[in-house]
Amino acid sequence: MTTAEAPVLIERSGPIGRLVFNRSEKSNALTFDDAQYLVRCLRELEEDDDIKVIILKGKGKSFCAGHDFDDVVRSYGLDKNGPDGRPHKMSVRDRLIIDRRLADEYMAFQYALKPVIAQVQGAAVGFGMYLTELVDLVICADDARFSHAEQRLGFAGNTWHLNMQILTYGPKKVREMLLLGSQFDGQDAVRLGLANASVPLDELEATTEKWAERIARNPKDALVTGKAVHNMAIDSLGGTQQFMRGIAGHTLGTLLSFEKDEFNFFRERRDSGTKAAYQNRDAAYEAAPAATT
Repeated sequence: MTTAEAPVLIERSGPIGRLVFNRSEKSNALTFDDAQYLVRCLRELEEDDDIKVIILKGKGKSFCAGHDFDDVVRSYGLDKNGPDGRPHKMSVRDRLIIDRRLADEYMAFQYALKPVIAQVQGAAVGFGMYLTELVDLVICADDARFSHAEQRLGFAGNTWHLNMQILTYGPKKVREMLLLGSQFDGQDAVRLGLANASVPLDELEATTEKWAERIARNPKDALVTGKAVHNMAIDSLGGTQQFMRGIAGHTLGTLLSFEKDEFNFFRERRDSGTKAAYQNRDAAYEAAPAATT
């Protein structure tokens, strides 16, 4: 794999390191292997003594549109049939192995040794949305699009890091966001407590760089000590436990059974293709409820 083909690029300038999602043709949706690579890149910058602060950003029009769903289907064996011709059903133990790896990736950003700033334009959904909720700071474009639309796949509030979400938004707002999966923009992200600043798109990079430069004026030891104490405080509020729940919860969530009249994304994808399945999913959630008498 050449540098140009890498799913994540590492850039450095002075005390600032950058992790750049490099799958713009997929709106920076990452495969499971890409996510593992992202964590290795994070570790590299954490261990680089010249780097004081890390910017997480994406090439192209979007920050990160989540996991690459075609890869999700392959990873969970949803594109296979068993010996009896029926759809393959992965064992709970195999699912737990995958989900433990996912939890490790989220924890890597929750407990990063150095401050991480997410620079967000376009879509931040699923995996991309989780990262914005777990890093230290978020600077976004006014027209950025944040959502937990992944909850519309059949999770309805079963997610990885509820502790951090409740601390950020409050319990009632979290329930709304996860039950509806609705989208909100950059200015709403500031109002909700997710983002620190929202600016016009053409000011996004300069603003993020300015924040990073200001943070980098702190002593190296002070930055890592301050982050360590922050991480300890988060952990005293159940920071690690939330990911342990997430492992079990995600495994259970991917074993859902659907009634015949309930929207089943995986059935829609099989019958109509991935793009149509996403469109039909959102239409099903946004449709007005039937009138009652």
